Amino acid sequence: MTIGVLGAGYVGLATAASFAARGFAVICADVNPERIALLKQGELPFFEEGMLDVFREAAIPVSFTLDSTLACKCDVVFCCVGTPSAADGSADLSFVQAAATMCVEAMPGAIFILKSTVPPGTSRAIRDAVRGRLRVAANPEFLREGSAVNDALHPSRVVIGADDPDVATVLSNLYQQTDVPLLVTDTMTAEMVKYASNSFLATKISFINEIAALCEAVGADVLAVAKGMGFDDRIGPNLQPGPGYGGSCFPKDVRALIHLGGTVQVPLKVLSAVATVNEERQRLSFDRLGKHLGDLAGKRIAVWGLAFKPGTDDIRDAPAVAFIEQCLGAGASITAYDPLVREAIIKKFPTVRLAPNAVAALDGADALVVMTDWSEFRAYRYADVTTQVSSGLVVDLRFVLQR
Repeated sequence: MTIGVLGAGYVGLATAASFAARGFAVICADVNPERIALLKQGELPFFEEGMLDVFREAAIPVSFTLDSTLACKCDVVFCCVGTPSAADGSADLSFVQAAATMCVEAMPGAIFILKSTVPPGTSRAIRDAVRGRLRVAANPEFLREGSAVNDALHPSRVVIGADDPDVATVLSNLYQQTDVPLLVTDTMTAEMVKYASNSFLATKISFINEIAALCEAVGADVLAVAKGMGFDDRIGPNLQPGPGYGGSCFPKDVRALIHLGGTVQVPLKVLSAVATVNEERQRLSFDRLGKHLGDLAGKRIAVWGLAFKPGTDDIRDAPAVAFIEQCLGAGASITAYDPLVREAIIKKFPTVRLAPNAVAALDGADALVVMTDWSEFRAYRYADVTTQVSSGLVVDLRFVLQR
């Protein structure tokens, strides 16, 4: 059986890698010539640990192409194109719609599987839009950037949404080599599983961040609070306060689900609060600078970490980006260090100075803000770092510095 993948982003390449690793012939198409050129040269357009190794070791090399019709003529076609946020918070499905139209023209009757994160009801809407000329199903991904390869090869669960029993069987057979929980349901439910999962994870982050603010106000240790909570199996140990969630998934998926609730007159009050708390948390570090330094005009701020999380070079909706925008708008200058992020931040903020290492970023700085919990930052002591910035102000929202 041949696998077609439309889209060579994180989801598309992780999907291609996982099926290639299991011995399938995979054709991965993308409309970006530079991206395909890199992939054909054996390089990735972004950093993702272990992904190149999977491609290199695949028994059948993945074919990368700009000709999407080749991918559309495979036995199963996975749609992995982007679904960015529209101005009103809804998911922009124009790329998904274009992919479906292209697939119909290339291979009427094809099995078209939505890996892209789409609002509940999208599979049925796509099927209706192409007048039933595609067999549409949903197979949401549950990847974490930085561990996408492992998540694709060893998923926590496989969710298959199919309104056609025959398509459900085909998809189930694709995953028969994976010894993980398998849920087969309808397309509407499968799409909701993805949105509900991401929204719940975003809720956990906003919750512990709000508790962190309260702990600071009353003098409690939020890390000890999170640890004490985590001993309860119903809560779990993964409660980590920080500057707010970011990345390509949580922000847009929370917005999209809130928008969906509004369209069916079901206001999602908890999620609306989650989004509000996250916005407030992302302003916290900037507010602290103003409180301690006063007017930021002419001040130099050091930033450790630019990616939205360690293990990736992705700065989409990263808390550091929002913080830098605020600082530059107030007249401050930024010197930043991140182990992976380079060109992307300069392209976005040409005036930001990139330091070769963490210590160099402190040279001449009035304050330091830690935005990403890279493991290398754990080697530094909070007390030592405070002596290297003129004001002594260090805002460690990731709690990575040694106390």
